[in-house]
Amino acid sequence: MMMKTLPLFGLVAGLLSPTVVSLAHVPLESSPNLQPQMQISLEFPPAPSGEGAQSSAGGGTRGNDEEGKICTKGDIPLTALIPDEIDAEITISANPDLFVFVPENNAKQGQFIMVDEEGNEVYLNTFDIPREAGIVQVSLPETVTLEVGQTYKWQFVVLCSADDPSKVEFVEGKIKRTELSEDLKTQIEAATEPLEQAKLYAQERIWQDTLMILAQLRQSHTTEWEQLLKSVGLDAVIASVPLTPCCVEAEEEPTPTEPEQ
Repeated sequence: MMMKTLPLFGLVAGLLSPTVVSLAHVPLESSPNLQPQMQISLEFPPAPSGEGAQSSAGGGTRGNDEEGKICTKGDIPLTALIPDEIDAEITISANPDLFVFVPENNAKQGQFIMVDEEGNEVYLNTFDIPREAGIVQVSLPETVTLEVGQTYKWQFVVLCSADDPSKVEFVEGKIKRTELSEDLKTQIEAATEPLEQAKLYAQERIWQDTLMILAQLRQSHTTEWEQLLKSVGLDAVIASVPLTPCCVEAEEEPTPTEPEQ
C-alpha cells in the first residue's frame, strides 16, 4: 500500500543537518572457507497462519506504487528487502545491515532514519545515492547497538528535491533483535559453511541475518541469492542489480583561500 504522507518520524529532511556521506562501490568478498560448488536450497518459510503483518502500516511499507513515484523510474518501485507478511524483521545482530532496492532516479541524496520504541532517534544519516538502479546496503555503525527484545522503526527516504522537503519517496519497516536458543547456537557454531548457517537462520525465520550472509555470497552463489529473494515475493530483477555498501564519509572539500593582494 502506498504511503502518500511525509515520513512518520516527524523528521523534515530539509531542516536537518546530518553529516553528508557518499557511497563507496566496494565489492563484497565471500568467505574464504566457502566451497563454490556447494548448493543448498534457501527459501524463507512463510509466516505461520495468523502471525503475519495485518497491513503495511503494521509491519512497514515495502514498496510504493506507480502513483507514488516522484524522482524514480522503471517498473519496480523503491523497495525494502523484507518479507511481505512479517510484522518485524528479526536479527541477532547488535548493528545489522538493512537493504533497499533503489530504482533509477534523478535524486541526489537518500536518508536513513531509525528510532526506538519511545520514538527516540537511534540513527540518522544522509548520503549520496547512485543514479542507476541498485541495492543500497545500509550498515549500522558499531556506535549503534540494538537492544535484545526491543523493536525499532526505520525509514529509507529518497530526497527528490533540495528545495522542497515534501518531495520524497520512502519505504519503512521494523526490526527486532533477539537471542539464539542454546540449541540453535550450537547448530550455528557447528556449521562449517556460511551457507549452512544461512539455512539454519532461515529455518528459524531470522530474516536479517539470513539476508546478510547471502548478500556476502551473492556473487559465488547467485542461485541461492535469487531463490531467497523470490521466496519472499521480491522481483527477480532486484536480485540481479548491483549492491552498493553505504555509507563512507565523504571527504570535505578544501576551503578556498583568498588570493593575495
